[in-house]
Amino acid sequence: MATTISTSSKSYFNKIQKYLNNKKLCFTSTINNGIYALIIFNLDEIEIYYLVKKMTRHFHLISKQLEPLALAA
Repeated sequence: MATTISTSSKSYFNKIQKYLNNKKLCFTSTINNGIYALIIFNLDEIEIYYLVKKMTRHFHLISKQLEPLALAA
């Protein structure tokens, strides 16, 4: 299974790339029209879930859930 992480920030791209290198994960990186992408290979859904959870904590990011839109009156 492959998972893609993309960002428009070069600094976050470099930080995430370094983080994945330190975790010794198999990944590749691409840059296309100012969008930086990292494609992570060989992780199942559970491993991806915990990786994203750890990265969110490590980089001090917040997880946002979309709230349902109110019905129009």
